[in-house]
Amino acid sequence: MNIIVFDTETTSLDKPFCYNVGYVIYDTEQGTVLTSKEYVVEQIWHNLPLFSTAYYANKRKFYVKEMRARRIKLEKFGYICQSMIRDIKNYQVVSAYAYNSSFDEKVFSFNCDWFKCNNPFDNIPIFDIRGFVHNSLIGKEYKRFCDIHGYYTENGNYSTTAETVYRFITQNTDFVENHTALDDALIETDILLLCIRCGL
Repeated sequence: MNIIVFDTETTSLDKPFCYNVGYVIYDTEQGTVLTSKEYVVEQIWHNLPLFSTAYYANKRKFYVKEMRARRIKLEKFGYICQSMIRDIKNYQVVSAYAYNSSFDEKVFSFNCDWFKCNNPFDNIPIFDIRGFVHNSLIGKEYKRFCDIHGYYTENGNYSTTAETVYRFITQNTDFVENHTALDDALIETDILLLCIRCGL
């Protein structure tokens, strides 16, 4: 089946204006990426006071470089949604996945309402990759890995961020999540595929 894994970067948690969207459409039977795209949202990009409130606003130079190299497109949010809708239809995508999907669902709901555009996920179910991680990867080996390297939350629980999980599955403790939408969607795809191989 064909699936979409997507990620967003936003200005805040309460009013999550989206400035970066990335997604991967993947054929789980053939094991191939069918397409991957990344966008910077024009309306937020040009609103410098709003963009500057983002936690990762310091990545602005990175986005400038990537847009100049035409690896990332600058488009209005409505166009981005239409592009996703077309790709979901053309590739016959049956389900969507995101890490902490409830937040990304909120991002699309909020921004689609704000910009008065169609939500790409109105007609397909969204599943939480982090939930699959808890069901299939968090065992003795994972906990021992966290104990050895001190990967805990502020509350003292085992960390299950995408960065920590990716460090575990690659055994690369130097890995640092980029916190840009397409890069994050790609590592989250790898995490999801391992969960699928483990039987979710």
